[in-house]
Amino acid sequence: MIRFVLRRLVWSALVVWFVVSATFAMLTIIPADPVRALLGPHATPKTIERVRERYCLDEDLIGQYGCFVGRIATGDLGESFRSKRPVAAIIADRVWPTTQLALAAIFLQLVIGVPLGILAAIRRNRAPDYLANVGALIGQSAPTFFIGTLLVYLFGFRFGWFPVSGYGTGFWDRLHHLVLPATTLAAVGVAYYSRVVRSEMIEILGEDYVRTARAKGLGERAVVGRHALRNALGPLVTLVGLDLGVLMGGAVVTESIFAWPGLGREVLQAIFEVDIPLIIGVVMFTAIAIVLANLVVDLVQAWLDPRIRIS
Repeated sequence: MIRFVLRRLVWSALVVWFVVSATFAMLTIIPADPVRALLGPHATPKTIERVRERYCLDEDLIGQYGCFVGRIATGDLGESFRSKRPVAAIIADRVWPTTQLALAAIFLQLVIGVPLGILAAIRRNRAPDYLANVGALIGQSAPTFFIGTLLVYLFGFRFGWFPVSGYGTGFWDRLHHLVLPATTLAAVGVAYYSRVVRSEMIEILGEDYVRTARAKGLGERAVVGRHALRNALGPLVTLVGLDLGVLMGGAVVTESIFAWPGLGREVLQAIFEVDIPLIIGVVMFTAIAIVLANLVVDLVQAWLDPRIRIS
């Protein structure tokens, strides 16, 4: 197991290094002068020279690369062109709202999508299966902006049950504000999780060890929960890890619709205002979050299935 963990750690470190190197390559091919963009058109030559020296822009390409990697290693992502604040500080301010939204969406995807998939599998080719398939098809087909707008109209303006924008203050108020954006973000995931669980459960319920468990007199609940569901968790763990890594980069459409102060809304404003350091910082943060999520997924799958770490 230790050898498996070390191998995964090495691969994760290599992927992070590749992301950092690709980000540096992107910065070098941008035609604009980053110092001029940071300081504005009225900066004095002395100020420009001092900033170039600080960011190692007065050195050759290898020196710039070494300086860039060193700053990344210490958490220095530069300063935002728009707000003149450190990019790392902006990401730190916005990452917690995005984390709350991502965790809430994944929670809804699990508590709704997994039971729907199990019900569709054990009631295959019956009414629950047909209804679950229709719901999954609608959930995967409807775009996020349509679902968000529909929820805003129905539950925000029509019935007035939930606030339509903002972050809220305090635990319960924030939870109240979180319902609509989390539901919007989870709609597609619920549909996809239910389809994945259904297909996995149908295959597993036909295996010999499941028939043996039934032949020994175990009840259907024990067969499904103890024997079938655990073996169907592998693809689901992978989906959860990938979703968490991607959502940590911000859900641009959802956060924009509900004015949720997360990374997605922040990077959208950065794109509109060509705030290159902030865009690069969020891209790097998202890539590293995905790498870490994949690492956790690999470890969890190795714990669930010993054959993975042996292979």
